Amino acid sequence: MTGYQWSLDYDGGTEDLDRIRCDTPAADAPAGSVPGCVFVNVAPTYTFNAKAFPQAAARACLIQKATAKHPGSMVDQKPLYYMGDESQNNRSRTRICPTGWAATNGDPSALVDAGDTLNCDEFAFASSYNSGVMSSTEGGINPAIPPGKTTPSGDACISMYAKKHGSMIHLFSQNGADPTFNEVCGRAAISGMHNQESMGGHFANFIKQMRIANTLRPPH
Repeated sequence: MTGYQWSLDYDGGTEDLDRIRCDTPAADAPAGSVPGCVFVNVAPTYTFNAKAFPQAAARACLIQKATAKHPGSMVDQKPLYYMGDESQNNRSRTRICPTGWAATNGDPSALVDAGDTLNCDEFAFASSYNSGVMSSTEGGINPAIPPGKTTPSGDACISMYAKKHGSMIHLFSQNGADPTFNEVCGRAAISGMHNQESMGGHFANFIKQMRIANTLRPPH
């Protein structure tokens, strides 16, 4: 994690479940940073606030529970593997959520108010090696390759949009195409407020507090 110096004797092994990794704040660490430790083999759990941001939570829940890979599911023991390289993160987001995709494929009835805008929201996270648009040569473990293509693309993910139906907001398949649920990823055009507020600074703080590092390569 940026801003921290990790223990130099940690080799990434998993033979001892009680191993501890410790850090001390680096010179350029954020103000208020303090030394701390984590158990190496304990996977911290990020929880969506489904009551406050149901559009984002529903999109993640659908992909996590209904698809074969179950990304990020505690029940299925399918953790997400954090990818700390910001350039890779941005590349993944651009692949799965090209500029203008949400505006083109979304429905304004999903917006919260006049200041809200449509966002493309992806799962598994673009900042994880589980992302469907990470190729195997880039360390990805679940590349989503559209038929007839050779590179990962959001077109091979389950594509959805949020739309008001009666008094409730529902997720609908893009173009009426039913998913097979063999897809390894999903993207949805949803309220930008739900997208940003469900993650935003919350996830950044979670990474810092749980001392999540781009240390371990996921299994292939």
